[in-house]
Amino acid sequence: MARYYETDKSSFSHDYTRLYEHHLRSRRRNVRTLLEIGVGGITPQVGYETLAGGQSLRMWSRYFPNATIVGIDIYPKSVSGARIHVEQGDQADSTFLARLVERYGPFDVVIDDGSHLGRDIRASFAVLWDAVRPGGFYVIEDLEVAYHPGWEGGPPGTPGTAVELIKTCVDDTLRRAQDPFQPSIAAMHVYSNDIVFFERA
Repeated sequence: MARYYETDKSSFSHDYTRLYEHHLRSRRRNVRTLLEIGVGGITPQVGYETLAGGQSLRMWSRYFPNATIVGIDIYPKSVSGARIHVEQGDQADSTFLARLVERYGPFDVVIDDGSHLGRDIRASFAVLWDAVRPGGFYVIEDLEVAYHPGWEGGPPGTPGTAVELIKTCVDDTLRRAQDPFQPSIAAMHVYSNDIVFFERA
C-alpha cells in the first residue's frame, strides 16, 4: 500500500511500514481515529508549500477501513479520500491542537511526521499525548535529524531535541511505574531506522 500511494514510509525509502504493520496489524479494524502531523507535498520530498500531498493519509484510510483519518499541515492542502479530513495549522500551536482534540479526539494513533524540529515535536507531544486512547500509539518519525544542526539538532546531549524527549520519557515512565494516578507509557520501541513508538498504558 505504501508503494502504491507513493509514501516515503515504504521499503523504497524509510521502511517504516514494516514496523507499523508489526505494531498495528492486530488492530486494523479496531482503530477509529488516526492523526498524522505533516501531509506532504507533490512528493514526500518536494512541494510542501503546494496544495498537493496526502500520500500516507490515503494509505492509512485503506489500511484502517473503519477509521477517521485526520491530517494537519502548516500549509493549505487539498486532499480527498474516504474518511480523510485535513486541517491547516501549526503543530506547535497548543490552542490549535486543543481544538483538534476536541473535534476529532481521542486518537488511537498519532504520527508526528511534521517539521522534525525538536521544539515542534515537544510542543505537539505535550498536548497530544493525553489525547491518545489507552493502548494507543504515539509515533515520531525521522529522528535522525535530532543530530543535525540544520534541524536545530546536534550531538548526543543537545537540549531540546526529539531524542532528549525520548530520554526524558524513559525516566518519567520508570519513576511513575508505582503511581497509579500518573498517566504512563506502557512501552517505548525505538528503532535504528529513526522512529519511536510510544504505547500508552
